[in-house]
Amino acid sequence: MYNAFVKFMTYNILNGGENGIDKVISAICSESPDFLTINEASTFTANDNKVLKEIAVSGNFVDYRLALSGEHACHVAVFSKFAWKSIVEVKPLMRACVMAVFNSPTGEISIGGLHLIPYSEDRRLPEIELITQAQEGYAHKVLMGDFNSLSKPDNYSQEIVSGFNDRQLKKFTTSGELRFDAMEKVLSSGFIDPAVKLGLNGIYTAPTAINEYNAHTNMRLDYILVSTSLENKVSGYHVVKNELTETASDHYPVTLELDVTLSS
Repeated sequence: MYNAFVKFMTYNILNGGENGIDKVISAICSESPDFLTINEASTFTANDNKVLKEIAVSGNFVDYRLALSGEHACHVAVFSKFAWKSIVEVKPLMRACVMAVFNSPTGEISIGGLHLIPYSEDRRLPEIELITQAQEGYAHKVLMGDFNSLSKPDNYSQEIVSGFNDRQLKKFTTSGELRFDAMEKVLSSGFIDPAVKLGLNGIYTAPTAINEYNAHTNMRLDYILVSTSLENKVSGYHVVKNELTETASDHYPVTLELDVTLSS
């Protein structure tokens, strides 16, 4: 059985929802995504995957998978309201990436949920290469999550660097110059950025009001990208900013609507 519309959501929930997992679940349920990627799912292995299962039940998801992080328990979880045909994890990564495959009338669709390494652009490049290679065999694909990277079309001023702390300098620059290599690499591998297509890429995804570690100036770090084959299927894109998402995490959730059909 196929559905005629799919809503995707990606959400970095800050250390497993330490600012209130109930807020996180409420934010998810209020958007009612069909496919969800959660970054920093660090608490999801505790108590026989209690939080993982709670989100699955609360969000009416029929399939879910937790991909364990290579370091620091920054796991990635994906959830779907439709049973997937297959699912695999991409390894080795410092954090994690998991890819689910669905059938559609026009062929298989690969949907990847990822969290790239935060430390430097040079270290993100081999990770994004590994991930994009894992999706090379699919004409239709979606890639979503916290890329920890800046995108050149967002037109950041070089002056932003003067306000960076040491962590941001290492993360986003080399010799004081902004880096965009990771996003350039993924976009050159057959993806488009719907936020750019719709003129909404000026809306930042981090930080919210509770940016505990002062790790971000206003930036777009969370993306939902689609293959060029799905470009004309994009029907909506939103960075979800409201009273709930302002305090649930240090990132805002991002949603994307596609006029596609899926089945297992």
